[in-house]
Amino acid sequence: MSELALSIDIGSTWTKGILVDIRDQRVVHREATPTTVENLVTGFNRVYEALGGHREKPQVFVSSSAKGGLTIAAIGLVPDLTLKAAKMAAASAGGKVIASFAYKLTQADINTLETLNSDIILLSGGTDGGDETYVLHNARMLAASSVGSFILYAGNQAVRDQVLDILHRSGKEASATANILPDLDSVQVDEARKAIGDIFLKRIIEGRGLSAVREMCSADPRPTPAAVYDLVGLLEDNDEGLLVLDMGGATTDVYTVSDPYSEQSNRIFRGLPETRLKRTVEGDLGLRVSAAFVAETGLSYIRRSLDEGRQSAFKAWVDRIRGNTGLLPFTEEEQQFDDMLAVICVAESIARHGGTLTPSFTPEGLVWIQQGKDLGRVHRIIGSGGRLAQESSINIIRTALEGYFPAEKDTNHNSWPQVQRLLPHVNELVYQRDREYIIPLAANLALAHPELAKALVLQSLEREYIHD
Repeated sequence: MSELALSIDIGSTWTKGILVDIRDQRVVHREATPTTVENLVTGFNRVYEALGGHREKPQVFVSSSAKGGLTIAAIGLVPDLTLKAAKMAAASAGGKVIASFAYKLTQADINTLETLNSDIILLSGGTDGGDETYVLHNARMLAASSVGSFILYAGNQAVRDQVLDILHRSGKEASATANILPDLDSVQVDEARKAIGDIFLKRIIEGRGLSAVREMCSADPRPTPAAVYDLVGLLEDNDEGLLVLDMGGATTDVYTVSDPYSEQSNRIFRGLPETRLKRTVEGDLGLRVSAAFVAETGLSYIRRSLDEGRQSAFKAWVDRIRGNTGLLPFTEEEQQFDDMLAVICVAESIARHGGTLTPSFTPEGLVWIQQGKDLGRVHRIIGSGGRLAQESSINIIRTALEGYFPAEKDTNHNSWPQVQRLLPHVNELVYQRDREYIIPLAANLALAHPELAKALVLQSLEREYIHD
């Protein structure tokens, strides 16, 4: 077996690669070329040849998020239960949830699904032995539609055969996997995650024109976020709690590996059980593609930070980005405005990834209701991708956690507690930037060479404290 490994990530904008000496755990050479969207293999071959692929005969590992990545529409029964579990399964598999639906599908929902044409429809609903009506109704609605997406059923196993029969008789491509919510006390996404990965290989790799690339690989190609998900699970040391941010032009991904709960006697958890390893992706929080929406989302922060004249200049900068998503900041003012967009992406994506505490008074006194994951157990943040890989990105993280969300003020002069966001505690954080943007490429090596993948990431990290 070769002592060299070649890792290539086919992104939406760039196709990047590294040639690695496995024994010495070092990068020998790196290369990048614009992604050839019309034929992804062309860009892959350019990087492969530039890294000496045919000459060196290395082990080859590939991931891809090009052409929109792996798009998934999630269908569940109750928004806070099966639908949330479906989103968790899709995210852990490296998918981007582009639409979600609860309860019974309507004709308007079907029209939306037909228009979106997602790669996969993840159909869930009902605990095992629980409700059957909604799942069967939704299966019939999908069967009668012109939807061309692959349908993966991960709901009530009591009607598994009926659902597949309904879908297959109408000519739909469909398969089934274990229920992602077999009972109300457990979320089981591993089988669904594996099934989504299989669909990615069998249907999507071919559809993206990457069949020839697969034949050259030492392991099956993977969705980039799925590979990073596995890598993040390797990076946490000493049970410290880790959060990884990957901010791009179209999305912001957040990964955590940390205990989801704090053991406090006056806290009660409601909702689905949270997982130690978790990924969320925010498709409306990209630094370029969704810049206008990002600015609108962070309007309160912008108004607090800029006077009226500079607010107009900021809006003009956002309008320019909307007209040219490849635009980069040139002046000091443009860089400041771009950093403000980055602050909004970081702050909002972390807040959405985490949970909340809501006060409730009981006969025994005040208790706090936790919903979602407690990020107070996170003690290290890694920033990767775009602006977060650059110098001074720590200022973006610091502002996102300290200055973006204003302190709650008691405007009614009463003592009623406020809802709290479960964010990382700034005074206890270490920040590390992935200065070489190595994480997506190291992630491709995580399954076959886990120690090598970890070593490459550690070599790229630059350590700083949020508070010195």
